Formats: sequence, structure tokens, C-alpha cells
Amino acid sequence: MHGETVISVKGWLRFDVNVQRSFKGAMNFTSHATLGSQENALGGREMDGSRMPRTKQRTVLGVLSENEQQKRAFSLGAPKPKPLDEDSSYGIITQASMSNFSYDVDLDDPSEIVLTSTGSTGSERTLHEDVALQHEDFQLVLDQSGGSCMETSMQDLIEYEPLSSQEAHAVAEYAEEIHHHLRQNELKFRPKPGYMSKQPDITNWMRIILVDWLVEVGEEYKLNAETIFLAVNYMDRFLSSMSVLRGKLQLVGTAAILLAAKYEEVYPPEVEEFVYITDDTYSKKQLLRMEHLLLKVLGFDLTVPTTHQFLMLYITFEPLSTKTAHLALFLAELSLLEVDPFLQHVPSKVAAASYCLANYTLNRTFWPDPLYSFTGYTLTEIAPCLRDLHKLHQSAANRPQQAIREKYKTLRKGAVSLITPLDCLPFQ
Repeated sequence: MHGETVISVKGWLRFDVNVQRSFKGAMNFTSHATLGSQENALGGREMDGSRMPRTKQRTVLGVLSENEQQKRAFSLGAPKPKPLDEDSSYGIITQASMSNFSYDVDLDDPSEIVLTSTGSTGSERTLHEDVALQHEDFQLVLDQSGGSCMETSMQDLIEYEPLSSQEAHAVAEYAEEIHHHLRQNELKFRPKPGYMSKQPDITNWMRIILVDWLVEVGEEYKLNAETIFLAVNYMDRFLSSMSVLRGKLQLVGTAAILLAAKYEEVYPPEVEEFVYITDDTYSKKQLLRMEHLLLKVLGFDLTVPTTHQFLMLYITFEPLSTKTAHLALFLAELSLLEVDPFLQHVPSKVAAASYCLANYTLNRTFWPDPLYSFTGYTLTEIAPCLRDLHKLHQSAANRPQQAIREKYKTLRKGAVSLITPLDCLPFQ
């Protein structure tokens, strides 16, 4: 590996590398938030940004299980992380580019991030010795014990609502230009397919737990659906270029959703809220430093096309019934869970597959001619992604991670996650 920079970090959360890949995700929201900062409060309301004492135990979101009894504690012995293999196609930070890369590390703080840089000779230099990752448990924690800073949100997750004729006309006027621009940028800002195979210390199953947790966080703070899609994009692009120890995987995900909320939300949660939902596993200083590093690695490119954007554009161009649209949104969100195979498909194609599968499930029709003319995609081109999405839909009810299904069980979303998946597709 020539001139790559690898992030090596220390922390308290770890996965057991020998553990069987079975997971248990759980989330119990037991109370409403009672406090909010002035920025996040409803207009004109005086709010105190300080936290009230929590009296209930913080809720564990997900834990690895050693066996069928779903044990919550492990003996850990992870291998030492190795640098990513050299690959010139996706945004590795090179030694040349590091001349302008500044990232402060407090060497007196035993829990700060460690940057490891390898030069062309293969020799390794560390800014701080990583010695504290031997006996920790991995769990993602979301505190909802009361007294959260958000009493209510100014925005709900995006619901499908048919546009007025005036709005639809305005969108239609620029729809082709918007679509062309998004199609160009989806290739430019695409995470690297197969990047997980080059990560020495994390696995796809660990990422699944993290994405499931991000969806839970989005539901708790009533974040827009687009915010979750952006957060997953930022996280995947970062992991495509940087090797991360499992102990800081949650920190990467938290920083990603923090950035996405700042970008997408009118009233994003405060930084302190994101620290708190990790059960104070990371400090505010650590989270802000990881946010800084994310921005550096992403080149500050936060305006990126997502599957959700494409799907909403398709639904606007060729409307679906409310229930069918919710099912399409549910299927699109399910695709976030899996790196493989869905990073092999571009977001526009995943959106097309979500539209097709929802449409066929409820209406027994796939891809309308207007969308074929609009996108240039034929059903034959969509079919491989459609088959992958159908398999994921069939297995969704049996997965340990149920945050997305729970989200779409509500009546306001048509309870579409309870719809029985198709046994097979007509072209399988």
C-alpha cells in the first residue's frame, strides 16, 4: 500500500471476532423527551438546553450473541487492524494530499483517535500507541430514559403526499435536468462496492447493526428519511477509504448522522444529543473530531444523490397510490442494510427496483412506459437488482434487526411492512 492513511482508533465498544453471526436488536422507547435546546424548540418557546437527570437505565440497542442464549458479554480478542489494500479508484488519502491535512490529536487523552500512516516503504508510524482494545463488549446504545433535548420535532419523516397540480407542473418542467444531474453525480459519489472485504477489523454484520441503530435514532428524533440515506452514504464512502477499528465504528456512524442532520434538517439535534444516545461512550470532543475527519475524507462533498431522492422523483413523475408509495419507500430503506449486493447497483437502479417491486406486489404491474422513457431503464436492466431486493424483502421478517419494519408498521405508513412478500417474481 503506497501512501494510504488509515485511521486506527481506541474505544470501549468491540466485537468478538470469533462470535457466531447472530444478532439481537432491541429498542424500547419508554418515555417522551421533555427538554430541548432553544434552537430545536418550537417557535417562541423558552427551553433550557441543559439535561435533566435520567432516572431510568439506558436502553441497549443491539448486542452480539455468543450462542443461542443471546449472551450479552464476551471475551474479546480481535486481530490487529491492517491497512486497506491499494486501490486507485476510490478516494484514498495519499501522502501527497496529507500536506494540507491537519487533524489535532491530544496525546494526553488516552481515548483519542489515532492516525496510522504508511509510506511507500511499508513502515508504520503511529501518533499514539493503541493499547486499550482488549476487553470490551460491543453494543450500540440509545438512551430514551426521559429528559432528552427534543420535546418534539419540526419535521416528520417524509410521508408520501401527492403534489398539487402546480407543484407537479413545476417539478415536471425541470425533472429531466434534475434526473440527468443526479445520474451523473451518483457515479461520482458512489461508495466502493466490496469495500467491506478490505476492512480488517469490521464485518458486514457489524455494519447492519449500526445501520439498524441509525434508523432507530432517526425515528427517535423524527429525522427525515433522506437524512438516514445521506448518513449511510457518508459512512460507506468513509469506510471505502479508511480502515476503522470496530471499537470506533459506532463513532463513525454517529458522526455521519450528525453531518447528515446538519445538512438536511431545519432543526437538527444538538451535538450533545448524539453524544448522549451513545450512552456517553464517546465525548463531545471525540465526536467533533470524527466529524472533522469525515469531512476531510469526503472532501466536504455532502450533496449526493441517494436512492430516496431518485425514488421520490420517480413517484412524482409517475404517481403511485399512497400505500404503494410507502411500500416502495420501505423496500428502498431495507436496501440500506446490505453492502453486498446493493452497493453493486447504483442508487437510481435500486430506486427503480423498489418502485417495480412495490408496484408489482400490490398492482401486478412493474415499470410504466413513462418511467422507461424518463430514465432509459428497461425492466431487463432493473431485473438483477429487483431479484436481490425481492430476496431481501422475503427475509426481512426473520432478521434480528427490525427497526425498519417497526417504522413501517404504523398506520400512517400504511402498515406496509406487514404485507406478505411475493413468493416469486414472474421472470425468476
